Amino acid sequence: MPEVSEVIGIGLAGGQGVRARPLTLKAPGYLRSKAAMSFLGRRLIRWVIEILSSQGIKDYYVIAHGKENRYQIKVMIGYGEGFGVDVKYSPVKYDPLSMGSADSTLRMLDHWDISQTALVFPTDSIIDFDLEPMLRAHREAGAVATIAAMVREPDEVAEKYGVMLTDTNGRVQEFVEKPTLAELREHFQVPDEEEFRQLPLRTNAGFYLIESKVLRELASEPEIVKLRQRRLDFGKDLLPWLVGNGYLVQSYPARRIGDLGNVEDYIETMVDALNGNFESVDRLLGPPFDAERHVWIAPETLAMRDSTSGMTLAEKIGEGMVTIGPGVRMGRFCEIHPGVTITESNLDDDIEVHRDARIERTQIRDGAIIGPAASLSDAVVGSMSEVRSEPYNPTAIEAHVALGDEVTVYPGVHLSGGISVYPRLKLPSGIRVPPGTEMAGPADVLRYL
Repeated sequence: MPEVSEVIGIGLAGGQGVRARPLTLKAPGYLRSKAAMSFLGRRLIRWVIEILSSQGIKDYYVIAHGKENRYQIKVMIGYGEGFGVDVKYSPVKYDPLSMGSADSTLRMLDHWDISQTALVFPTDSIIDFDLEPMLRAHREAGAVATIAAMVREPDEVAEKYGVMLTDTNGRVQEFVEKPTLAELREHFQVPDEEEFRQLPLRTNAGFYLIESKVLRELASEPEIVKLRQRRLDFGKDLLPWLVGNGYLVQSYPARRIGDLGNVEDYIETMVDALNGNFESVDRLLGPPFDAERHVWIAPETLAMRDSTSGMTLAEKIGEGMVTIGPGVRMGRFCEIHPGVTITESNLDDDIEVHRDARIERTQIRDGAIIGPAASLSDAVVGSMSEVRSEPYNPTAIEAHVALGDEVTVYPGVHLSGGISVYPRLKLPSGIRVPPGTEMAGPADVLRYL
C-alpha cells in the first residue's frame, strides 16, 4: 500500500496574476500573487495546502518566482506552523536563472536533494481528487510522471485546452495543443455527432506526481540541457519530451479542477464549489446552515441585526423576509436588510447589503457595502468597495464585471460585459462604460463621462 505521507509537495508560484486583474491588484500598480487571491473566505494558497494536507502530504517546498509571490505567500502560510506541516521556500538567488516551471523544479530538486515521489502543484488552482489511488496507479504502472487529468467534452476543449491522447490503460501517447473541433473530428473519426460531442477527452490539470530521482538523472540528457537554455515547462516541454522518448507518463482522472485565472473562470469555479461539486472544498467549509441547499452562514451573521428592521438575519430567514440560497456562503458580521435575495454567491466578513438588493453568482470581499435595490450578477466586488444605489435610481453590475478594492460606484450606473475597474476609482452617476473596458485610472473615468 503506497504511503501518501512519503510524498512531498512542490508548489509552483511563478505567475504574475496579470490575466486575473483586478482580482490580483492590491493597489494601482501593485500586483498580488495569484496564490494570494481570496476564494470562499480563504486565500488560494491556504485552500491548496489544506486540501493536500487533508490527503496526507506534510512536507512542502514552494518554488516562488519574484518577491510578490515569495513574500506574500510567506506572510500567509509562514513555514507551515498553522497547518501542522513544514514549508520551505526556494532561495531568491535562483529567481533570475529560471527558464520555466520544470527547469526551476529540477534546480530545486538538486538544491534540496529530493529523491522521493513528489506532487507538483500550482498554487492558484483548486483541485478535487483522491491522492492515494492516484499514487497507487502511478506506482503500479511504474510511471516517471502521472498527470492529474480533467475529463472534458469536445465543445469545452476546442481551442481552449491541450488534450492528452492515451491508450486504454491511461498511458499518454501524445499531447495535442488546443485543438480545434475540426482537428478533434479528424483524429477520433467518430461518425455519430452526438457520440462525438460526448467524447471524454483528458486535459492536463497541472498537478503531477513525479519520480524526483529519475528526473534528476534525466536532467543531464543533452536534449534536456539544450531545452533548459531556452525554456523547460512541464506541460509544454518536459512531459512531451518524456512521452516522445519512450518514458512512461500516465494520466489519472481528477474529479474536478477549478481554474481561477480570470473573472469568468473564477465565478464558474466559485459557483461550482458552492453547489457542492468540490468534495475537498465542502469538507473544509465546515458544518452548513442548510445542507440541502448548500448554505453556510457564520453564527455572528445569523445573530446580526440590521438597522432597518432591528431583526436578526435568523429571524428574517424564518419569516421569509430574505431569500438566501441555494449555494451561498456568508462570513462573519454581515448585515443583511429585508427584501434581499442572495443566490450562488460568496460574501466575506463585515459586508452590508441594503434593502431589496439582488445578488447572484457574485463574489463580495470584506467590508463592501451594497446599496438599496442594487442588482449584482456574475460580478466580483473588491474589499471596502461601495456599490451605491437608490430604489428609484438602481445600480446594476453584471456579466463578468470585476471591481477592485475600495472602488465607489454611484447610483444609477450600469456596468456590463467584462469590465475591469482598478482599485480606488470612483465611477460617477451618468458614466457609460463600453463592455470589455479596463478602467485603469482617473483618465479612463473622464473619458466615459
